[in-house]
Amino acid sequence: MAEYSPKNADATERVPPGFNRKLDVFYRAYSSLITWPFGLLSSSAANMDWSCLLRVYVCPALMDWLLALVPFAVSYGAGERGMTLGQVAWLGGIFLLTYMAISLVSGRFLSRRNALPILIASTVGGILFGTLALAGHQFAPIFAAMALLGVFAAAFFNSFQSFMRSETPPGGLARATAIYTFAWSGGFSLGLLTSGSLYRLGLIALGGLTVLVGGVILLTLLVHRQRPQDEPSSDEHTEQGPPGAPPVAPQYHWAGWIMMFTATFVQRPILTFFPAVCAGQGIAPVLAGLPLFFHVLMQAVGGLCMYRLRHWLYRRGPLMAVQLLAALGLLLLWLFPGYKVTAVGVSILGLWTGFSFFCAVYYASNAGPRARNIGINEFLVGLGSFAGLFICEWFIHRAGSVPVMYAVCGGGLLVSAAVQWGLLTWKKAGAGSCG
Repeated sequence: MAEYSPKNADATERVPPGFNRKLDVFYRAYSSLITWPFGLLSSSAANMDWSCLLRVYVCPALMDWLLALVPFAVSYGAGERGMTLGQVAWLGGIFLLTYMAISLVSGRFLSRRNALPILIASTVGGILFGTLALAGHQFAPIFAAMALLGVFAAAFFNSFQSFMRSETPPGGLARATAIYTFAWSGGFSLGLLTSGSLYRLGLIALGGLTVLVGGVILLTLLVHRQRPQDEPSSDEHTEQGPPGAPPVAPQYHWAGWIMMFTATFVQRPILTFFPAVCAGQGIAPVLAGLPLFFHVLMQAVGGLCMYRLRHWLYRRGPLMAVQLLAALGLLLLWLFPGYKVTAVGVSILGLWTGFSFFCAVYYASNAGPRARNIGINEFLVGLGSFAGLFICEWFIHRAGSVPVMYAVCGGGLLVSAAVQWGLLTWKKAGAGSCG
């Protein structure tokens, strides 16, 4: 992508011939892919109620559908209206600030007993303020709606992870985490694709889809039958890896926190600035959304694959190798800018974010006070995203070119990997070999 240059809404949209037909193929392929993981994982989980599991995990999928649809439409609309990159960053940034604040305190009051009522209340709030954000045309009302959307989004995802652990029997945490990563990433990717496709249909289409998605979540939660409170769950159990895997090393939740911060530091500027820059260059909404769709779709696949690769957990070698490859990819995007190269590179980068999110959630959920650990995880989602947005925006402004953000992100990932290596090496002597 070249320099940011806002254009008016009448800019010519570049859509290649036959593109709509290809888009239909993508929709069908995506629907087939969504049904694949549950059959893949169910063979080793005969003791679980899989019909119940599917109903539960559709909730984060649909909520992230909503949380992809709204910010994409808000960001693209801001670019069309000539808002600056700084204003675009603040529309995403205020969501992250409120998300951080709620996440940081959630671990103090979340429990197995109150997770479901909080899920229901946060879904209602998400529907309301997501619709209001889509309806806004001026900076101030959109800013306020995005702030309140962040409050309810944080309440939803923190409470869902407590709910997830309580619904998962001992020994099922890796499988639950893999499906959770696939579900929310898959929903997020579909939200990006849907938002780009429906943007030109206006508020009625986007607002109607927001209400529909929220309604399905509410119905799912209201009809769900919880496991008895006295049955053991993953919330009280520490899960060991497969035969031959290293023992559980509690210090890895520190590495997981660093990974969570870094993944969101890299991902959020791309998700925020890419649509606005495309709008300024007259690139159609659907073309602006497709690379982001494939990025998060690959993230879903990467997270799901970690169930089969769970012997990588608590090993420093795979941890470093995946992150170094991702850093190299980011530096290549900086050296070879352009829509096609960026689209391919951003898509492949999703495998790294899927790996990172799986590891961060698993490490936080398998040691120590789980609700507190997950609250810190979600706080770091907001902090990393906020830092990435404004640091990259500052470098873009100074350099006068958008691709510099890939260099900033790649350098940040290298520093992050070095810190993780040093931390795990330092703690190794007191905790035994970590691989």
